[in-house]
Amino acid sequence: MEEKKGINVVRILGIVIGVLIVALGIYCMFTPISTYGVVGWIIAFGLIADGVSKIVLWKDLRKAGVSDIWALVGGILSCVLGVVLACSQVAMVAVDIFVAYLVGVWVLLAGCVRIARSFAMRNVRVELDGVVLANNWDLALIIGILMVVLGIFCLANPLLVVIAIGWQIGFALILGGAGLISATA
Repeated sequence: MEEKKGINVVRILGIVIGVLIVALGIYCMFTPISTYGVVGWIIAFGLIADGVSKIVLWKDLRKAGVSDIWALVGGILSCVLGVVLACSQVAMVAVDIFVAYLVGVWVLLAGCVRIARSFAMRNVRVELDGVVLANNWDLALIIGILMVVLGIFCLANPLLVVIAIGWQIGFALILGGAGLISATA
């Protein structure tokens, strides 16, 4: 009887937390610019976590007699950079702007690579078990051109990138919360 009660509590908690995550996701979808503002915090805490893990690793390696001073230096620098980022609004805004432009550059370069691969695909017509591989090189070319256009558009309009990333975070939260609800219901 006690075990069944524990399962019910876990189920109820899972559903409640799932509903809260879905609600947070919906909030993020309606406030994508504010949501994007969290990206700098995620990077700051990621740097601090990375630094702490490198320092702990250095300590463990030192006990084993294989210490590497550069692991300690890297850990300290990561921690310092993370704390500076978390404490400086100017640094936080700079990182947020950098990430928005980085997405634009990434899409642009990925489009260029897709275009180059499409021309390589055009020259490769291999048949494997009756199926022609690399048959849709023209589709890859069109997608590459569209990605280049999108990348240029993202670089020209970083605010739209910010909104899109905010929506993606919200959508991911909605999916995660729905998954938690379905797993515990």
